[in-house]
Amino acid sequence: MNKKNRTGQRLPRRKHPYLNTAKAVMIVLTLIYPMFMVMMTGAGIILHRDVHGAAFGRCGVWLIVSGVMMTAGTVLCMFRKSITNLISPFLSGGGFLLCMYILTKLVKRADANGWRGPGIYEGVTMSYLFKSRLIPCILPVALAVTVALCQYFSYDLGEQRRERKREKLARENAPAPKILDD
Repeated sequence: MNKKNRTGQRLPRRKHPYLNTAKAVMIVLTLIYPMFMVMMTGAGIILHRDVHGAAFGRCGVWLIVSGVMMTAGTVLCMFRKSITNLISPFLSGGGFLLCMYILTKLVKRADANGWRGPGIYEGVTMSYLFKSRLIPCILPVALAVTVALCQYFSYDLGEQRRERKREKLARENAPAPKILDD
């Protein structure tokens, strides 16, 4: 729990303004990149799967799954619980790795077929568009991993874990109740 001063009163929790700022930036970046860019790119691929084939449509589904994983990792690191801070980097990192794997498949296929961008993007290759939309996902993922690890190793949560361990040891080492009353 929180430390106590000499009079037995609990001291206030330490404020972490940089951590709160990082969380705010991380939320905005997550809304832009994993939730909008990745999931909308996946939805667009699924929408055009009849033109490019079912295998290409599955790439869109996997992009949406990766966007959901990265978003879930961000949401989990918002809480100050130890278990969520341990799960968050794996979800965020796993979603990002899946996104990058699908990106390599998309880029190879776009370059092999010579795809060009639609409408105002006619002069741009589709592989460049895919890269410019999906690679910046590293920003919210890096922030989510950093925030989760900073929170997990923070003084407040470490002190809570140590206090729970001391209470558990105190319960285990407590004297047994008397069986016979004298």
